[in-house]
Amino acid sequence: MLDLTALWTAALAGNRAPLEQALAAGSRLPGPRANLELAAQFADTVATTSVENRPAALVLLGDWLADPARFAAAVPPNVAEFLPACAALAAGALDAPDLLTRAACDPRWRVRELAATGAQRMLTADWDAGMTTVQHWLRSADPLQMRAAVGAVAEPRLLRDADHAAEAYEIVERATDALLASDAERRRTDDIRVLRTALGYAVSVVTVGAPEAGIRLLLQLSARDDADARWVAKENLRKARLRPFADRLAEARTAVGLD
Repeated sequence: MLDLTALWTAALAGNRAPLEQALAAGSRLPGPRANLELAAQFADTVATTSVENRPAALVLLGDWLADPARFAAAVPPNVAEFLPACAALAAGALDAPDLLTRAACDPRWRVRELAATGAQRMLTADWDAGMTTVQHWLRSADPLQMRAAVGAVAEPRLLRDADHAAEAYEIVERATDALLASDAERRRTDDIRVLRTALGYAVSVVTVGAPEAGIRLLLQLSARDDADARWVAKENLRKARLRPFADRLAEARTAVGLD
């Protein structure tokens, strides 16, 4: 079993290679599923970083998130994505929004995904402080940052509080508005498609937490003469989590051809 605490302590003191080699070896890459459990354990370890070691930690994580990444060890190219993905998640554990923002815009989907999960760690620790970063992402003109905002709040365990669920709904609604306000040419870009894909599940997640608002949004989307609006509605209406609202969403399901 890896002693991540010892490896992290050594890395902060300047000996990074053993940590990088251990994470690379345990990554399960190349393969369909990276070792997310190891990434989470690493983030938990980073969360214990002392105040005096925080600057060194930020530099190390920033080096992994650089383009190209700066490693001390010889990390195989087909595994190298795992380290910046770990850095993205750890940035949330360390409450480092600048690093999270960089990760949210990364061209690699695993890094972007763990940036959103890292933001969930910030929201868990301090909802209001975490929402400052989420709102910043939402206000940006970057679809990948908006996607990170959506991914950050679309987490059921974070929405058990009604006020949090209402705020999360507003994030998702505004991101949906931004998608649908994009012109046809922009909607064909990869970054907008990434945002659309996130909205294809996020609306249903926030609907469970804020049913009245979420059901209203799904009914509106399903009735629009807009292919992307109807796609977002249809993908969410497929989700089992919406079964408790089946009667109220019957009209929407019929409109998108699910019934």
